[in-house]
Amino acid sequence: MSQHRHLRPAAVASAAAVVVLALGFTGTAHATAPTAASSSAARTGDDPDQPENPLYDAPDSFHVESGREAVTLSWSQLSAASAYEVYRAEAEGTGPDEVGPYELLATVSTGSHTDDTDDPDVAYAYRVRAVDRAGHFSPYTEPRRGTRDTVAPFAPRDLTLAREDERGVTLTWRTGDSDSVKYVLYRAPSSGGPRVKVGATTSLTFRDTKGEAGLPYSYEVRGVDAVGNESEGSDRVTGTRTVTAGTAPKAPTVVNAALVGRRLTLSWSQSPYVPVSSYTVYRSRTTPVDVTDPGNRLATTSREEYSAQVGEGADERDYYYAVVATSRHSVASPASASVRPAYSEPRPPRATEIHEVAPGAGSVRIAWYVTPSGGDEAPVTGYRVYRSTNPGVTKENAEFSKETSGSEYVDRGLTGGTTYYYAVAVLDEDGLESALSPEVSATPSG
Repeated sequence: MSQHRHLRPAAVASAAAVVVLALGFTGTAHATAPTAASSSAARTGDDPDQPENPLYDAPDSFHVESGREAVTLSWSQLSAASAYEVYRAEAEGTGPDEVGPYELLATVSTGSHTDDTDDPDVAYAYRVRAVDRAGHFSPYTEPRRGTRDTVAPFAPRDLTLAREDERGVTLTWRTGDSDSVKYVLYRAPSSGGPRVKVGATTSLTFRDTKGEAGLPYSYEVRGVDAVGNESEGSDRVTGTRTVTAGTAPKAPTVVNAALVGRRLTLSWSQSPYVPVSSYTVYRSRTTPVDVTDPGNRLATTSREEYSAQVGEGADERDYYYAVVATSRHSVASPASASVRPAYSEPRPPRATEIHEVAPGAGSVRIAWYVTPSGGDEAPVTGYRVYRSTNPGVTKENAEFSKETSGSEYVDRGLTGGTTYYYAVAVLDEDGLESALSPEVSATPSG
C-alpha cells in the first residue's frame, strides 16, 4: 500500500461558527469528515441546515472512471460553490467501511479532476465536497472507487479455425478466464509481413471477410479490458479465404507510368493468388477513369506492362490511365488507381564502346557492346558506324556512315596500308542518336 502524509488540521475555528454556537443554534458536524479536516467541524459550512450556508447539497452526479494512465473524477457544479475539495483514501476491502483515512488530494474550481498520482493497480475511494467564498462547506458525495489499472487481462485460449469459404475465414476462441470486455483480431501473411488489426468484437467469434482470396493468413486474438489494457496474443492459426470460379482478382497496382516524348510506358504488379489471364488498359481525360465505358478502352495485354506511341499533340499528356485484371473464369477485378503519367522530354540513348577491331585484306571488322534499354528509355533499334581517314572522327566530318541492326560491322573495299578511324552511335525508337563511342583505328592489308 502507498504511504500517505497526514494533513495539518486548521488551527483556528471559523469566527462565524463561534457566533452561531453562542446564539444557541444546533448543528451536527459530519461524522464522515476526514481526519485531516477534523478541526473544521465547528465551521459554519459543516452544517448545511444553518440558513446562512447556501451549500445544502453535495455535488450531484459524482462519477469516478478508472483508466490506464489515471483515474478521472467528475461531478455537477453548484452555483454557490467557488471551489471543490477532492479527497482520497486507500480502499482496503470491498465494504464501505474498509477504507483508509481520507486525505485532501486537490482543490479545484471546475467539476472534474484527473488523479494521476495514485499508485498503479491499487483501489482508492474518492469523495468530493463544495466550498463557497465565505468558507461554507457542502456535505460530501457518496464515495466512489477507482483504480489506475495497468494489468492486462489473460490471453484468450483455444483459438480455432471454424470455417474457410469464399466469404471469408471464421474464427472462435475461449475467454481464458479473463476480465476482457472485447477482443481484437490481428492477421499477417503466413509467409511473413506486418501484422494488421482486422476488427474487434464483444463475442467469441469473428469472420474476416476482408482478407485477400487465396492468401494464407496467420491469425491471433487479444483480449481488451474496460480501461483498454490489451492481453498477450492467443495461440495462432492459419486460414485462407477460398478462391472459386467467381472470385475476382485483386486490383492491379500501377508501379510506373511515364510519357517520354510520344512514348507511353505503363507497368503494374498483380497478386498471384487468383490466376489472371489478361489485363485491359483504359484511359480518359477525367479521373477516376470510367472502366465501364467501352470508349475508354485502350488495349488488352497478357503482360504486366504496356507501351505505345501516342499522338503528337501536347494534349496527349492530359490522359489518366487505369488497369483491370481478368481472371481465367472471365471475372474482372476492380480498377487500379487512376494515374496520370509523368511527362519528360526524350533523352538520347546511352553510348556504346567498340571492343574488337580486326583488320583484314582490304577490310576492317569492328564489334561493339549491345546497349540495353529499360525503364523509361526508348528501345534501341540499331547502330550507325562512322568512318574517316583522319583521326578525331565526328558525325560531321565522317567520310562514310552505315546503319546496321547488329552489334558488328565489316567494312569492305578499303585501300591497303591506309589507316581508318571508326566510331559508333546508338539509335533508338524515338529517332534519337547517342553520342559517339570512343574512337578506334585499323589499317587493312593490301
